[in-house]
Amino acid sequence: MSLKIQTPPPHGGKLVDAVIRDKDKAISMASGAPAYDIKPTRSIIDGNPIRNVYREVMSIAYGFFSPLDRFMGRSEVENVLKERRLLDGWLFPFPIIFDINEDDLRKLGVKEGDRVLLRLKGQPFAVLDIDEVWRFDPKDIADRTFGTPERNPEVVRRRFDEKHPGWLIYRSMTGLALAGKVYIINEPVFKDPYNRFWYPPAKSREEFRNRGWRTVIAHQTRNVPHTGHEHLMKNAAYMGDIEPCHGILVNAIIGAKRLGDFVDEAILEGHEALSKYGYISPRRHMVTMTLWDMRYGNPLESLLHGIIRQNMGCTHHMFGRDHAAVGDYYDPYSTQILWEKGIPSFGLPEPPYDVDKGLKIRPVNIKEFWYCPKCGEIAYSDTCGHADVAQRFSGSFIRGLIAEGIEPPPIIFRPEVYRVIVKWWRVYNYPFVNRRYLELKERELEVDLKPMEVNSKR
Repeated sequence: MSLKIQTPPPHGGKLVDAVIRDKDKAISMASGAPAYDIKPTRSIIDGNPIRNVYREVMSIAYGFFSPLDRFMGRSEVENVLKERRLLDGWLFPFPIIFDINEDDLRKLGVKEGDRVLLRLKGQPFAVLDIDEVWRFDPKDIADRTFGTPERNPEVVRRRFDEKHPGWLIYRSMTGLALAGKVYIINEPVFKDPYNRFWYPPAKSREEFRNRGWRTVIAHQTRNVPHTGHEHLMKNAAYMGDIEPCHGILVNAIIGAKRLGDFVDEAILEGHEALSKYGYISPRRHMVTMTLWDMRYGNPLESLLHGIIRQNMGCTHHMFGRDHAAVGDYYDPYSTQILWEKGIPSFGLPEPPYDVDKGLKIRPVNIKEFWYCPKCGEIAYSDTCGHADVAQRFSGSFIRGLIAEGIEPPPIIFRPEVYRVIVKWWRVYNYPFVNRRYLELKERELEVDLKPMEVNSKR
């Protein structure tokens, strides 16, 4: 029996491809459909844009969320919230909802069985075939999505509220939704620098084959990398097979960010700098992105990340402390609990790879890297014996230095990565996400669309 690990199939067995590349067919599909201009979800607290559903359209249509091929209706959302499964049984962690306000729905005049043309930046973008028009309670959806200490005592430490950005996304939805399949009819053109990091699942799998990568470990990120992240990637790649993983896939989540986060452009180019300047060999390093407005859902987010990266062709996924988390809502090791033994209250009595219609991607659960002054090097927390003097990497500390115009020392931050931050600082006059950046990002987005003439109802 061979010990070699093989590339896993897409989640659900087949990649979704809902991009219509035949222009005549695309125009025909949109002809006569009433048009709706996609709007951002804005925070009910301060009005900032916190989500744009176009990113979910992209992730559905290009197969990142396979086997999901639609925006969910009431019964599917209920199934996801109760069992963390789609109606066909495949694991899926989050409700994916196309919400719309009452006035817009009334103006559209649509019902079940109708088609809507979705416009983006004034141009035709996609069509949505309506299976269901349904209503929901945004607060109820928000609460049930992330869990409560009463319902999910294994991992939830306190109730979610408006300070949690993912909870706020659901809470800020309209309470009225359209469900059904979605198709992109006008492929967006990515702007620089996003264009060189766009590898949807079919393309990433092809790239892995071209590079000769059979085993690939995924690194989830929403941050510019410090040297702790670098060591995480280098060391995690040595786990899980009879030889080191052939490739390290950095997959950055691109979308609306929290105030104070690094800007998206710096995140992508900061990771790119690690291989560009030889800190990780370019033969083994690849930087990509997924369009998604993060829910910061720790174990649930890790399940979505596993789905995305398995669909992209990865064999392994590294998970560390406080994966995709913010605040102290979850146990800091919730993700590792999920991937080591499951979380029954979330519908997973066993790890995601041991349940029926679960995932094939394998976890590499690791702790943290810190700087040890006694060892005189970056050390792994589980093997270094100097926890009493260890200096942990602090994202807030690093951001504090940068905000003051102080370049972090090379032991914790590569100078080439810092120069990337400075580059985008000059573009936006601030190194981190602020309200101005959020509004600019919402207006400009990551893409442009080519003009397309469609005979639609206004």
